[in-house]
Amino acid sequence: MTTLTRAVATEAVRSGGRRSPWWLVAVPLAVALPLLITYAIAAVSERFATIKTTSITVNAVESNNSVYWVINLGVLILAVGAAHAQSSATRGATADTERYLFGSPSTMIAARSLFYGVISAAVTLALVVVLMTSLPHLFPVVYGNVDLGSPAGLRFCWAVPVLAFCAVSLGTGLAALTNSGLAAIALLLLWAGVVEDAIALIPNGMKVQQFMPFLNGIYGTGQWLALTPPWGPNGALVYFAAIAGTFVVAGIAATAVRRRKN
Repeated sequence: MTTLTRAVATEAVRSGGRRSPWWLVAVPLAVALPLLITYAIAAVSERFATIKTTSITVNAVESNNSVYWVINLGVLILAVGAAHAQSSATRGATADTERYLFGSPSTMIAARSLFYGVISAAVTLALVVVLMTSLPHLFPVVYGNVDLGSPAGLRFCWAVPVLAFCAVSLGTGLAALTNSGLAAIALLLLWAGVVEDAIALIPNGMKVQQFMPFLNGIYGTGQWLALTPPWGPNGALVYFAAIAGTFVVAGIAATAVRRRKN
């Protein structure tokens, strides 16, 4: 535990540079984009809902669909940021220093999963609280039913951070497995953004879609989805966590093999 604590502290120092992509790109984008998109959609919806002469019908948003962009976009951005952080640490002097200080690759990979995962959990929790408390006050016609204290809101407060933590671990493990930041980021974006939705178009695709990792994780947060995995919301989160853990273990094993070859 002492070694892991030291490794987490090491990553905190490494990621704290003035030009750190994590703090200058990943975290700001993960915060700004979900907020901007959500508020923009809310403003337009509220405008249409309050114009009496319009023929457009705007349905009220329920609590279980109020933080959609945090879950579907913010979490993915943080996972991509963690994948980039893992891949950048395997190049040059940083890799040699880590090998000298900690030996086994498992230490720093686990430390990055923990460090970036905890930050991501805190960021997404803050976003959930900010959005679910501000939306009903700023846009009462469309978002008046949104309530942080509702069962959906309370579930978001713990399940969305869990999703973010697991997604970041998956991104870290995938980067360690592929040994390429570009490959890991491309796979994350392609799989989460395209494959998991498009797979419903193949024969029996809806059944296959029930086993897609990111969709299971999203379903496990309580976000409304036209998806019913066979193990329920809690089981869906556990399923996603297990897949994330598998990628971390695979990344550690692949890194160890590469080190022995070198």
